[in-house]
Amino acid sequence: MKLSNIFICAMVPILIASCAHKSATPIKIEEPPQIETDPLSVLMQQTESNNPYVVNAKDQLQKLLQSQNFNEYISNEGILKCVNDPNQSACVLNFYLNEYYELKYDIQIRKVIEDKQIEHKIELSKINATQANIKKYCDLSADFTAAIYTNDNNKISTFQTLFKMNKGDLSILHTKILKDNYSHFLIDENPSILQEMKTEFMEKCVNDPKNNIINYLNIFR
Repeated sequence: MKLSNIFICAMVPILIASCAHKSATPIKIEEPPQIETDPLSVLMQQTESNNPYVVNAKDQLQKLLQSQNFNEYISNEGILKCVNDPNQSACVLNFYLNEYYELKYDIQIRKVIEDKQIEHKIELSKINATQANIKKYCDLSADFTAAIYTNDNNKISTFQTLFKMNKGDLSILHTKILKDNYSHFLIDENPSILQEMKTEFMEKCVNDPKNNIINYLNIFR
């Protein structure tokens, strides 16, 4: 046999084995990377598409919130509940509108309160009550408070007229004192403690009469 034939015969088994090895190696198929989807982004995209009402409501709410993180805010307030709603667009629209009007109302209320506080401070700044009157009404305020703690209706009626208080003002004062459960407990256990409470009230009132004399503004107007 020729040398070239021997070489070919020797190479054939090696080539066959090599081909067999290659065919046995599994081919790896690269899968496309999975894109993480944000439920909020998907919801906004789906409900805003060709729906100017949702877009306008969203824009209004964003303007009202100003610098707040809008996406974080609406997520915390529960917009993602609309994900499982059969009518997502209507759900999101109602969400935006409800949040807008609630926030707007809260802002208006805060503005009214702030304006009232400013007006109140201006009125107080005009008052120049004498030290004698301040001490007198601090003492009467302490008695008025004690009368409510002890449910002395005769005194309460007299003080209501003296302090120029309407029913609403008196109701607020009643409610405030009724919530003071600890003081009521002390008075029930030892009625003489009421005198100590009046003394403490007097000290606090003389140091800060504008915030302790009952109905101060109307009395010294």
